Amino acid sequence: MSYRLLLLPVAVLLASIFTAAALTQSSQTVAPVVPAMPPAMPDDVKPIRVAGLGIRVSDLERSKKFYTEVLGLKVGAKVPAQGEPVEYLLGMTGDIRADTLIVIRKGEIKPGATEFGSLTLVVPNARKMAERVAAAGYPPARIVDGTNFVKDPDGYTIELYQRPAAPARQ
Repeated sequence: MSYRLLLLPVAVLLASIFTAAALTQSSQTVAPVVPAMPPAMPDDVKPIRVAGLGIRVSDLERSKKFYTEVLGLKVGAKVPAQGEPVEYLLGMTGDIRADTLIVIRKGEIKPGATEFGSLTLVVPNARKMAERVAAAGYPPARIVDGTNFVKDPDGYTIELYQRPAAPARQ
């Protein structure tokens, strides 16, 4: 008897087993897994506000100078409080409990890290602020009336958002 003749029934048997398994699996409908809704969040757990946005910068002091001297933010705190800082907490008033907006942290800038979107600052006159940033050595691609986009020393995009004027009352 030839080996081929012996292998033929084995091959047919294996094919029929796999076919039966596939048919059984496809005829069974699997219900999708739906995650349970979490319980209502109690007030003692619910977030109060967004405290800030953290970004890594390549030169902490250069970035601090840009955000404070060019954009006008104030240092609310440095971490650690004593010794060489590894981060600064910045805001409009310098009161970290009221308005910390940005945390700049000393660290390695990885490729693509600047592609997170943009940081938005509401300003009364975006053209004037963009001109100020350009005069400090960080010229944007273009300066327009209204909202402008500038880059910080590490290439992060900052949107200088100027709210539209309220419509005149008639």
